[in-house]
Amino acid sequence: MAYVGLLVPSVEVINNASFMVILPLTFIANTFVPAENLPTALRSFAEWNPVSAVTQAARDLFGNIPLGTPEPTAWPLQNPVLYSLVWVVLIIAVFAPLSVRQYKRAARR
Repeated sequence: MAYVGLLVPSVEVINNASFMVILPLTFIANTFVPAENLPTALRSFAEWNPVSAVTQAARDLFGNIPLGTPEPTAWPLQNPVLYSLVWVVLIIAVFAPLSVRQYKRAARR
């Protein structure tokens, strides 16, 4: 978000931009509805969605898996902590250098 914050003129734009990305990711995930109940295309997206992995990792780490829940078949939901960490490293690896470069440009002005 630091990178986007350096590109846009106001806080409201950052809020709206992040909301447009986070809202669909949250609702097409296993956060509110089990992935097994979704249609095939949405189920595939939900199984590889990083929000689903974070949700599954929290459930696994806190021991909050509902009884009768089938074992996940997708790799990200079988290894949710590792998949979440991969996303964290990927996001930092991409946006940290971009943010530093943009900050240096903004500081020169």
